[in-house]
Amino acid sequence: MRRLLFQSVLASAFLAGCADPFPPLPPPEEVLVVSNRTDGSLSIIPVTAPSSATVLALGVTDAGPVAALGAIAVVISPSDAQLVVVTLEGPQVMRRIPLDPGSSPQAVTIIDDSIAYVASADLDAVLRVNYLSGATTELAVGLHPQGLVFTRGRLFVINGNLTPCGIPPTLCVAGESWITVVDPTLNQRAAGVDSIPLPGPGNARHADVAGDGLLYVMNVGMDGISARLSIVDPVSREEVASFGGFGTSPGPIAGDADRLFVSSRAQGLMEFDIRSRAVTRGEGDGVNVPDNSGVEVDSRGRIYAIEAGSCIGGEAGAARVLDENLVEIRAIPLGHCPADAAVTQFQRGE
Repeated sequence: MRRLLFQSVLASAFLAGCADPFPPLPPPEEVLVVSNRTDGSLSIIPVTAPSSATVLALGVTDAGPVAALGAIAVVISPSDAQLVVVTLEGPQVMRRIPLDPGSSPQAVTIIDDSIAYVASADLDAVLRVNYLSGATTELAVGLHPQGLVFTRGRLFVINGNLTPCGIPPTLCVAGESWITVVDPTLNQRAAGVDSIPLPGPGNARHADVAGDGLLYVMNVGMDGISARLSIVDPVSREEVASFGGFGTSPGPIAGDADRLFVSSRAQGLMEFDIRSRAVTRGEGDGVNVPDNSGVEVDSRGRIYAIEAGSCIGGEAGAARVLDENLVEIRAIPLGHCPADAAVTQFQRGE
């Protein structure tokens, strides 16, 4: 018996000595982050168990556009003119970076592990931000930039082409929108084609890269004019197609491998088939999501349609989780007046 025990101990020691010194890492965590405007907070929802949210107070008056890459999220506070940098491990606020009070920041995107860009509409510029050090550099672009997408090593700046008009001053469409292409490494306009026209109703605002690698841009229009979706090849840097059928004033868009989803407070959640290039659920046929102010898609194909709720009465919003067939699975409570959303993956401890 003692001999068998001794042999067992030797075998265990041998196996332990042969154990992999570098065991495989656990799968990365994936989370949905949603900024809550009137709360000045960030809701963080793990997609592996999307039933409740962790809410992080950002210490600002309000929270608007949000972007995320890896374990970092950045959130614009329009009223405070600040960029709030958050680590999703914890989570906690890392720093608050002041922006120009007169810049009217409209969009933000993260380029890499230290650089983000902010679209400053009233300055007709983008702001390159080192979110680790807080250093900023301004670059002039087109008229009233209000959307940003980073793909294929270039930053695509969506210029709304809006100008002040009327009494009291408001914003009107000055003409068709266009895209300014920026090389973020040099922080200057990209070599070759650096401007892409977007024929349509103007006020281009929302954009995303879908599964086909193309850039989709929603020209929202104004004053009851129907919106138009532009499809842009980011390599040749030209519009290759455009489509209507989304009604007036649609909101943020998000793509997966085969489809593009379009949010709308009036129409609910609409759908565009990327492969057939057809509007499959358009104006009058959207999925019923009241006050649908945004949309995101996770790696499992689940769609998160953001319900804003009453942004005046203090009613909390919700993330309505839909399966691939656009059937609602559950609703996750959010803060008051959820404004924007993003999905990101990260490895803890890296």
